[in-house]
Amino acid sequence: MPTDNSNMLKVIEDFPLQCRTALELPKGMTVSGKVDKIVVAGMGGSAVGGDLLKIYTHDSKVPVFVIRDYKVPNFIDENTLVFAVSYSGNTEETLSAFEDAQRKKAKIVAVTSGGQLAVMAKKVIKIPSGLQPRAALGYTFFPVLGVLANSGIVDVKGKEIEEMLDILSKTDEFKAVGERIAKKIGLRTPIIYASELLGAVAYRWKTQFNENSKAAAFYHAFSEMNHNEIAGYQSINKNDFVAIFIRDKNDNERVKKRMDITKEIISSRVDVEEVFTRGEHLLSRIFSGVYYGDFASYYLALANRVDPTPVTVIENLKKKLK
Repeated sequence: MPTDNSNMLKVIEDFPLQCRTALELPKGMTVSGKVDKIVVAGMGGSAVGGDLLKIYTHDSKVPVFVIRDYKVPNFIDENTLVFAVSYSGNTEETLSAFEDAQRKKAKIVAVTSGGQLAVMAKKVIKIPSGLQPRAALGYTFFPVLGVLANSGIVDVKGKEIEEMLDILSKTDEFKAVGERIAKKIGLRTPIIYASELLGAVAYRWKTQFNENSKAAAFYHAFSEMNHNEIAGYQSINKNDFVAIFIRDKNDNERVKKRMDITKEIISSRVDVEEVFTRGEHLLSRIFSGVYYGDFASYYLALANRVDPTPVTVIENLKKKLK
């Protein structure tokens, strides 16, 4: 029988509540002084929030960089706001990047449930513990967004938040789509596509299939895939792969046309499933896209008869590194 010993299903179902709770955590926290660059330093599930922040602020004059490494770039200086995000507080790459950012005189805010990072940082947003990092996306994204809003660096409207929470509250609709996608995938390897803007949403799907479903998965973006990857479909077998298109009503019209034509071309080689983001505001469209993938990966885990919560191979690798 498929097993969910740690009740990952409830964790995913409770994601809208997690988001609502997370919105309260940064209240009163601001950063002062000039900020002309934002950096999110993190790894794995703790870094995904940075990817989504980059989507949300894509038209801002203050650029966002996501760093998954032991060092931060040399352009980091006293005008850089660095968010060091580690759910456990003990991620070695993030701790090293934090120290490097300190040396470069950056403004630093830590987002963590505890560990060494909570001790090392002067400004800390403490988030609830007890989850897998990938399942704490609300806790690692919204405190960062809150600090930026409190500091006047980004403008977040209340109606954006309310629309997103309302859409995510329709959990059964997301579950139904997730279950349908998982059944369609079966024993095949999913390849997930989105526009360049929403590429991080496709990446989140990939990593959720990796960690929750214990399955290989790949992702790419439009229209770049039209300049390389599409040629590889000449040798793809329908029994081995399935393509998933994450579509957004605000995608560039040329990207929409490219998706339509690409679907026609590759449908002779693979099945193509489409998922449509929901909402008027970008925040809703980002997180609705993410939420579909969380449920799809959960139901694929059950189909694969694996527990979606533990990631034993990752924990074993960490032990070998000590």
